Amino acid sequence: MTSRKSLLLSLCILALTLPAVPSQAQGRRGKAVLNAGSGAITIDYGRPSMKGPTLQGREPLEFQTVGDFWRMGTNTATSFTSPVDLTFGSTKIAKGSYSLFLLKESADSFKLVFNSQTGQWGTQHDQTKDVAQIPLKKSATPSPVDLFTIDLKEAPKGGTIVLSWGGAQLSTDFETGN
Repeated sequence: MTSRKSLLLSLCILALTLPAVPSQAQGRRGKAVLNAGSGAITIDYGRPSMKGPTLQGREPLEFQTVGDFWRMGTNTATSFTSPVDLTFGSTKIAKGSYSLFLLKESADSFKLVFNSQTGQWGTQHDQTKDVAQIPLKKSATPSPVDLFTIDLKEAPKGGTIVLSWGGAQLSTDFETGN
């Protein structure tokens, strides 16, 4: 019995001293922030990596099927919060919190989807709660981006949401309201 306790204690100590190694889908979170009004627009998301056997040299967005929605990251759905109303072209998004998804319409056509459901696992997309679909412009990145990245960039009347991964960049401009 004593040797069993010693072995168990040794295993527990070993487990506590080993460094935690995050998997491709765990442990990496990103947050984009842009000041707006009396607060900040924020996007919180998981950051998958291009490294590993799953991509096999292909672009990440090639793996999406036309007509499918992607959670724009890993684990929980990507969350979006704004303290002010936003306007994307002619589409208005009321201040508040949303989940964001990416809709692939064709090989080179994508839409940013605002969904009123929040806090859910990323693969639980309820299309009946979609608020708006915003067209995205696709361009090439100056150099390959290993970790999926979402940026909020300031512009004279608002800002730009930029999604970068692999050799592709998707973006859309918005104006802020008061």
